[in-house]
Amino acid sequence: MILSDLNLARRLERAEAHASSRFVEARARMSSDSGAGWMEVAGAFAMFDGPKSPITQTFGLGMFEEATPADLDRLEKFFRERGAPVMHEISPIAHKSLFTMLNGRGYQPIEFTSVMFLPLDAPTQVAPPANANIRVRAIEEGDSEVWADTAAEGWRESIEFADLILDLARVAAA
Repeated sequence: MILSDLNLARRLERAEAHASSRFVEARARMSSDSGAGWMEVAGAFAMFDGPKSPITQTFGLGMFEEATPADLDRLEKFFRERGAPVMHEISPIAHKSLFTMLNGRGYQPIEFTSVMFLPLDAPTQVAPPANANIRVRAIEEGDSEVWADTAAEGWRESIEFADLILDLARVAAA
């Protein structure tokens, strides 16, 4: 059995932070008045994509270096100046001092996320496609709106989510 360690957790945190930074950069290109942007503090990436966006949070806090009260002050200021709630996505193997510091500032956990992985050299058994008429490919120039509409359609039961997903999918395609 292979278990995650700090090195793997850091790689996964950095990959998510990198993808999120590219997302907010795309948002800023698409909408210059959005205020979308990001910064790095104590090895963590703070993202702002709008006050209600699920991208608006930190990634990697406490994973690359020990955060200080001054670091948290900078992060909190980043979000509050933009009218956004301060949200930190924290790994359970982040530096142990972080949890005490966050608790002292009144932060409470709101969700737990598990990431599973399969080593690339592990044998896999991939089932053949159930429908040979379905073709999967990367989107191309001109496919963005169809792709975004398709992604949002799965959330159509809730107009609020569907509209949010449509907006996020348009940025992701960019």
